Amino acid sequence: MISISIAGNLLPLPMLTKIPAAQAQSVPTSVGRGFTLLQEGRVKDAIEAFEQAVRNNPSSLEAKLGLAIAYRRQGLIEQAWDTYQQVLVQDPRNELALKSVGLLGGYRQEWQLRGIEALTTLLELNPNDAEARGRRGLLYGYQGRFTEALADYEIALQANPTPEVLLGAAEIYTNSGNYTQGLELFNRYRTTGGAITDYAAISYARALRETGNPLQAVEILEAQLQNPNQLDDLGIQTRAALSQAYVANGEANQALAVLEPLQGRADAALPLARSLNEIRNSTNDNSLAPSVASLYRQALSTTANPEPNLLIEVADVFSGIPAERQTALQLYRQLTATQPNNRTLIVKQLALESQMGLISKAQLRQTLASVVT
Repeated sequence: MISISIAGNLLPLPMLTKIPAAQAQSVPTSVGRGFTLLQEGRVKDAIEAFEQAVRNNPSSLEAKLGLAIAYRRQGLIEQAWDTYQQVLVQDPRNELALKSVGLLGGYRQEWQLRGIEALTTLLELNPNDAEARGRRGLLYGYQGRFTEALADYEIALQANPTPEVLLGAAEIYTNSGNYTQGLELFNRYRTTGGAITDYAAISYARALRETGNPLQAVEILEAQLQNPNQLDDLGIQTRAALSQAYVANGEANQALAVLEPLQGRADAALPLARSLNEIRNSTNDNSLAPSVASLYRQALSTTANPEPNLLIEVADVFSGIPAERQTALQLYRQLTATQPNNRTLIVKQLALESQMGLISKAQLRQTLASVVT
């Protein structure tokens, strides 16, 4: 199953401390002072100066841009995001705000669509901006919209891509299931001297594992899991990926052991379900089936409006567990009702109905013939 990280590879925002030249002539003294403080590294003082400038002149785009930059420098991401939105309300084509919203869009899942919208507007203004196109491809990938993501990267990779574009492309190609291309892009990125860490390291390990090098995948993920008590999202995802690397390397006991700290954690239900299912399939250990089913049910119950891809994943897994096939069939029927032209889903539903004895072999052949023609 494809697992998409929410945070992914977060690229640094440009640390701008100067006003664009076209705007410099009309900048109030208070705003200029804020940028001077930023250049001096006095970020908190700069925030105060910009906040005062905004209070004095609520319509000043320069003051709001300066404030957003200062918030970002201070690590106040939500405040920076909100301030850039205010800029775009006044000036929907402000390129600095559009690019910044596109970059910040990767920080939270609920910001991704707005980030895509901002980058789409930016690309309408600058169609040859390969960095913006690559960033939009990354956000599309986080959304599971791989056709659009790869279309963006095909263009961005033709234009002497930056290391950041290479790394993002490597992640998305890997997460889309194109492991060979993903590994090639990771190797291209490594030649630039950049380090592969955090969520990108998880994708890199996956590319290695899926192309026949599980031992190196294990080594990369073990190095990332230096703190055994790390149980934030990155720690959870790293453990889940390491478990799958262990399985691929023939180390089933280690695969189970590395997952033990995730037991009983609601925020780990989905990655734990995926990892245990991988172990179940690789070792033919059907005793894990009840745990896999329970964890997937927990993940669905705690996910508001689950995406179709997650429902398909659960249905696919449940169709291979005899006690859960009725639930799998309900999910397939729910999905085909909303996606009546999805032939793959229809075929899966028919195959399961036949397996459960709900339709005859003759009915299966007749219905399949009508679907594929």
